[in-house]
Amino acid sequence: MALGPELVFVQAADIAREFKDNKARRADAGDLWASVAFSRDRALMFSWDPEFYGVCRVSSAEIRELESASTLRPPLLDAIRSHIVGADLSEVSQLRRDRVLKLDFRRAVGAGFFQTRVLVCEFCGRYSNVILMDQDGRVVESAKHILPEKNRYRAIIPGHIYAAPPELEGIPVDDINARDSGFLRDIAKIRGIGKPLGEAMEKLPLSDAAGIVDFLKRMDAEPRYQIYPRGGNYVFVSPILLPGARALDCRDSLSAARETVVIPLTRRRIESCKKKISSLLDAAERANAKRIGEYAALAAGAGETEQLKRDGRLILANTGVIPRRAESALLTEWTDEGPNERRIKLDPGKDAAGNAEALFAKYRRKKSAVAMADAVLPKLRRKEYELEEQRALLERIDDWNTLAMMRQELERPARNGSKTETRNLSAGKVPHGRAEFPNDGAVIFWGLSARGNRYVTFRLSRADDIWLHAQNIPGAHVLLRFGVKPDEETFERMMRAAAACAVFYSGYRGVGSVRVDYTERRHVRAIQGAGAASVTYKEFGTVMADASLWMERESQRENL
Repeated sequence: MALGPELVFVQAADIAREFKDNKARRADAGDLWASVAFSRDRALMFSWDPEFYGVCRVSSAEIRELESASTLRPPLLDAIRSHIVGADLSEVSQLRRDRVLKLDFRRAVGAGFFQTRVLVCEFCGRYSNVILMDQDGRVVESAKHILPEKNRYRAIIPGHIYAAPPELEGIPVDDINARDSGFLRDIAKIRGIGKPLGEAMEKLPLSDAAGIVDFLKRMDAEPRYQIYPRGGNYVFVSPILLPGARALDCRDSLSAARETVVIPLTRRRIESCKKKISSLLDAAERANAKRIGEYAALAAGAGETEQLKRDGRLILANTGVIPRRAESALLTEWTDEGPNERRIKLDPGKDAAGNAEALFAKYRRKKSAVAMADAVLPKLRRKEYELEEQRALLERIDDWNTLAMMRQELERPARNGSKTETRNLSAGKVPHGRAEFPNDGAVIFWGLSARGNRYVTFRLSRADDIWLHAQNIPGAHVLLRFGVKPDEETFERMMRAAAACAVFYSGYRGVGSVRVDYTERRHVRAIQGAGAASVTYKEFGTVMADASLWMERESQRENL
């Protein structure tokens, strides 16, 4: 990702317009970012991430998401809270037409006396930094410390006087005469215009290029925020839409910069969390498959177990013919097919009765193991299905809080299906979704994990709710609830929506039209002792649906 000095120039004006003379009320920070909030839901985020650097507007919900995904809090946070929170933003400027933003904060410390603190944000790729200084230009704290032995030009460490980055070579944009037809030859030398924008301007008619220069001098035209799909995406501002660029639907530069700051940061953290969850699922699936193999081997030994009992009885029946201290005995076993000679190994240290008792003891142990295998294997098979369900849902989820809860479930598995676990399910702790359709008097709920499915089906539901699930595939449990009895048209419309939701949150998404089972919730039963979302149901019908209807709804919701 990248941004040019021309965007920082506009950002300085936009920050001043929106936040100047406002009091900083809160500060937060994470791994490679810090934020300053001026009201409950009006905050600026400063990122020094090597890829996703810059300043943009963020919501309190986004701050909470990024904070919960962070593994550390930089020392800069305490400094900002001590020196900036409670102070008014008094001045905003761009330094040297470079990608450096300067924010001055002023706080009254007595009658007629004020204390000034300065926040300097350097947006320079992997060299990005955020520095807090006092009124004398001395560094109080910084996101990154630059030691003298690492950089001979300047040191950024607490107590040192701040030194700005070296001034860029070139002609200041303010000194360019856009009416001179030869100025296009000097675009590559203009200071204050990013290289991608300069290269695009070289291909423009003279009047259009001159219009961009005049805009950057006076900002007397309506800005157009744009992004180039190059170099990891380059966000810039211009009064005209440039060829090859995509216009951003933004009202100001702080919204436009979200494309290269908070949105990709959040996306990267979500993808990282999904990879971790996928790894946990892999481990859980391997462990479960191993247990299935072990118990399946035990269950397969049922015939051998019964033979132990028959061998013991055969020895007792032939006690008189088995010689003392024999290591084996060839005995005749009578079956439905006739006589069958069997050679049975013996313990020479035991008599016939002792050998028979040893076989009976082994039989009892193996029989107990086979009984356990017969009881446990169905649970492990359902656990296998449940893990497949988790993986299918993981592919559909892009919400950090839901992913965090899913990860917690896998790291600290609950006692699935227990009464205690069921009682402790609560809306605030269980991943599930909700969509309201006020015009149709309906609500749709769906689970977003195994426990989420259990919560939706057995805690959130009412007996007459419509329960849906994509047929024969792991996926979400979906509930359709009406506030009042709907007419036939409304019922069919909402059934299509709920069925589409069931397909969307299943392994069938993208397959096309598939079967979705539905029934009243009263006909759905939990399988006792099974996984968190293992159910059986009866008196059901089937409808055909695909995910496109729900995908369209999600797309419209994201664009609001």
